[in-house]
Amino acid sequence: MSVSIEAFKATLGGFPSGVTVVTAWDQAGVLKGMTASAFCSVSLDPPLVLVCPSKHADCYAALTEAHMFSIHILGGDQSGLAWQFSKSGSEKTVGIDVTQGPEGAPRLPGAFAYLVCRPYALYNGGDHGILVGEVIYVEPPEATQSPLVYCRGQLGALPSLRD
Repeated sequence: MSVSIEAFKATLGGFPSGVTVVTAWDQAGVLKGMTASAFCSVSLDPPLVLVCPSKHADCYAALTEAHMFSIHILGGDQSGLAWQFSKSGSEKTVGIDVTQGPEGAPRLPGAFAYLVCRPYALYNGGDHGILVGEVIYVEPPEATQSPLVYCRGQLGALPSLRD
């Protein structure tokens, strides 16, 4: 039995996920990055996470070859940044004040949470890579902030989950 790409995308697109922007400096020192909802925790000891960049993305080489990469978990008010980094090409960083975080990793302003990772492993995942990073630095979110979520092609802030 074969699953159609359309049915697969519709099914997984209905599963809400958090939204990140993953960044790294390429070998020429140019910032490369992508919006990713394929992000999750892998291990507590050592602290490992994974992201899954497309092998066809213009940032694939930078992310998989960098000595450090950053994961910016976006806040509910950062849909513009998510859409900006979801595009192909060099216009992703226009108007963004990119700085250097710990270990020289890229840092975008205003993220809900921020992680700096050292490459740990890279696995084949079909048309994507499965990039596992060891988290060497983390800035957790503030309790009052709401994360950005993606579901059915839409971005929005997660409603409050407080009782």
